[in-house]
Amino acid sequence: MTMNCNNACHTLHRLTELLKQLAIVYGYLIQNAPTEDSRRMMELNLMTVRNSLARLEDIMNEMSEFMTPTGETLEQIPSFTNFVEAARFAFTRGTQVIAMANKLIMMIDDCYHNSLRGIIVDHQLNAMRILFVLT
Repeated sequence: MTMNCNNACHTLHRLTELLKQLAIVYGYLIQNAPTEDSRRMMELNLMTVRNSLARLEDIMNEMSEFMTPTGETLEQIPSFTNFVEAARFAFTRGTQVIAMANKLIMMIDDCYHNSLRGIIVDHQLNAMRILFVLT
């Protein structure tokens, strides 16, 4: 593997941080879901986030010799006052996950593309579930 990892490593770390935030937000959404169906959909979204984190961890472990730590952290998760506010935040973060995973496809070796495409599709489904719950 002959790649310059600076941008890819930075993006991988940032994507991991986004997913960790999403896991927290989905926990809030599960606890505050207005209906049983909403709760189940948010549980599916949380499972997706956990699966995405596991996929990224696998990628990072395989690329560990190229990885450099980054000190950047994301802004804090706001305190939510209701389900809709948290769902909108999750939707925004989810679209950022999609965009970053797509960006990573351009940066890293082909052998990781299927995992990243899977993350993209999974988070598109998450976004659709959020939109469904909000309508």
